[in-house]
Amino acid sequence: MEDPTLPAWLNPDGKGKPEGDVSTAEADRRRETLVLDGELLAVQDGPDELLGTVISDDKSPTFEEVRFRLAAHVTVSPGEFVAIEGRNREGHLLSWVLGRVLDVHEVNPHEDPQSATVRDVLPFDSTYATEGESTVIFRVVRCEPVEELPIVTRGIGDPTEIRTLPRAGDAVRRPQADMVTTAMGFPPNPDDGLHMGSLHSDGSIPVTIDPGAVQRHVLIVGGIGSGKSYTRGVLGEELHRLGVPQVNIDVNGEMIDAAEQLGGVNVRPGEGFTLPVSALTREDLIEAIAGVQKGTQYEILIGYSFDVLQRKLRADGIGFTVADLVEEIGVQAPELDMAKPQTLRPAQLRAKALERRPYLGPQFSWVNVLKPGAFVNLDCRGVLLNDLRIIAAAVARDLQNLARQRAIPFTVLSIDEFHLVSPNDDKLVSTQVLREIARIGRHYRLGLILTTQSPSDVDRAVLKRLLTRFVHTIEPDQLDSLRGIFADAPAEMVRSLPKLPRGTCVLTGVAETVRHATVVDIRSRVTHHGGATPNVFADLRERGWPGKKRLSDIVPDDSLKDGGAADAR
Repeated sequence: MEDPTLPAWLNPDGKGKPEGDVSTAEADRRRETLVLDGELLAVQDGPDELLGTVISDDKSPTFEEVRFRLAAHVTVSPGEFVAIEGRNREGHLLSWVLGRVLDVHEVNPHEDPQSATVRDVLPFDSTYATEGESTVIFRVVRCEPVEELPIVTRGIGDPTEIRTLPRAGDAVRRPQADMVTTAMGFPPNPDDGLHMGSLHSDGSIPVTIDPGAVQRHVLIVGGIGSGKSYTRGVLGEELHRLGVPQVNIDVNGEMIDAAEQLGGVNVRPGEGFTLPVSALTREDLIEAIAGVQKGTQYEILIGYSFDVLQRKLRADGIGFTVADLVEEIGVQAPELDMAKPQTLRPAQLRAKALERRPYLGPQFSWVNVLKPGAFVNLDCRGVLLNDLRIIAAAVARDLQNLARQRAIPFTVLSIDEFHLVSPNDDKLVSTQVLREIARIGRHYRLGLILTTQSPSDVDRAVLKRLLTRFVHTIEPDQLDSLRGIFADAPAEMVRSLPKLPRGTCVLTGVAETVRHATVVDIRSRVTHHGGATPNVFADLRERGWPGKKRLSDIVPDDSLKDGGAADAR
C-alpha cells in the first residue's frame, strides 16, 4: 500500500523512481529510518533531486571538506549549495548538512596523456563508453560544509554549526530554496527585507537581506562599470519601500533621476542646501579660508575667535554667521595682542571671504525634511575636493547629532566615491567623523552606505566596520585591501572576483547580516540608472557622423598609387 506522505520513488512499488538513480534501492532500505520520535517526517518538503553520493578518500569526508561523486547528466557549479544527509551511528536521518561547492573535476583514464598519445599514434578504434555507462569515468565535487539543518517534525529547524560528519555513501541532493535562505539567514519572504536579487548559481533562490543590516552599515565596492552604482540604486529602492529616510551625497549625479522617482528632492550646495559656518569645525574653517596657513597669526586669531563662538553655541544653542565671526575677530584681537591693523584687518578680510562660499548660509532643516520615505540627494558634481570633504563632514555630524537626540527617525547616509572624503588620513575631519559613525552609528539610529572603486585608498578603520559588503568585479591590485572583509568566502570565490560579469557580486557579512559568502545577481531596478556608461559613439552618429569610414574614404586610391603606401613603409 502506498504512503501518500512520501515521494513516489520512496514507496515500496518503486513507481516514479528516477532513471539511473543508483541510490533508490538504498533509499528503500532506509525508508524505516525516516521516523523521528514516533512521527513520520515531512520528507516531501525536503531535497529531492539526487546529485551523487559521498566518497571516501584521504581528504574526505571531514568537517572541513566533503567530496562526492556526481551522478551522470547532473551538473553543479562553484558557489552552488548542496544538501548532504546527516545520519547518526544507527543510520537514522536526523539533519541535512548544507555544503557550498568549491570545485568539480573529471576522472577519465582514457584521456590521460599516455592514452591520448597512443590513440593519436596507433590506428586503432578507441571508442569508449561515456560517463554513466563507463565504470572508470566520473566527476568528483569538492564542497565545504557550512551549516547543519536539523530535521524536526514539521520540516527544517534553525541552522547550527556542523555537528554531524557526513558518511561515505550518504546521498547528496539539491536543496530546496527555503533550506538555503534559512542557512544564509535571509528572511523567507522577499517583502520582509531588502530584496537584492537571486543566487548566481540558482536564480530561483531569492537573496533578501535582513533590514537590520543597514544599521550595521553597508559597503559597495567595484571597478568602473562593474555595477556598483546600480546596486546602490536597488538598495535605495528597497529602503524606500520600507520607509527609511535617505541622504545621498552624489558625487557623479547618478541618483538625480532616481531621487525624483522616489518622491525625493535634489539639492546642490548653494542651491537649496547650505550650511551655517557654525556647523564647521575649526579645521574645516581654516581649510575653507584661502591664504591662511596653520601656525600663523591669522590662523590663531581666526581660529580662537571661532572657538569662542562655538563655546557660546554650546551654551545657548544659537548658531552664528560669517558676519558674527568677523565681528568676534575684532573683539578677540586685543585679548591676543593682535589688534595691529596689519594683523587684524587681513584676518577679518580673509574670514569675510567665506561669504563667497556658496554652500555657507542658513542651516538646512533636516528635521522638517527627514520624514519616513524621504530621499534627499545632494548633487555635488563639480564641487572641489576640499569643499566636498567639508560638506560631507558637516552633513554627517548634523545627522549624527540629530539622530542621537531622536529628532529624526532612523536615517541612512550614503556617500558615493567615499574614498574621496575618507582617505587613509587621520588628520582629515571627514575621516574622523565617518570613523565615529561607523563605530557607534547604529546606537544613534544612523546607518551608512559607502561606495568606492578604490578600497585601497580608504581608511581601514571605516572599511572594517561596514558589516554587509557587496563586492563587484575589481582589479587584482585592489584585492589586498579587502582581505579582511571576505568573511568565510573560499579562495576560489575570491579569485573569481576580477572575472565577475557586470551586475554580479560577492555578498559577505557577519552572522547577524549574511551568514555565509555567496555570489549574487543583482535584480533589475525600477528607477532610472544614472550611472550607466554613456555610448559616446552612438552620440556621434546622432550628431551626423555616418559611422566608421573606409580607409579609402580617408586617403583616395589615387594618392596611394602615387607612393602613399611606399611612404608608409
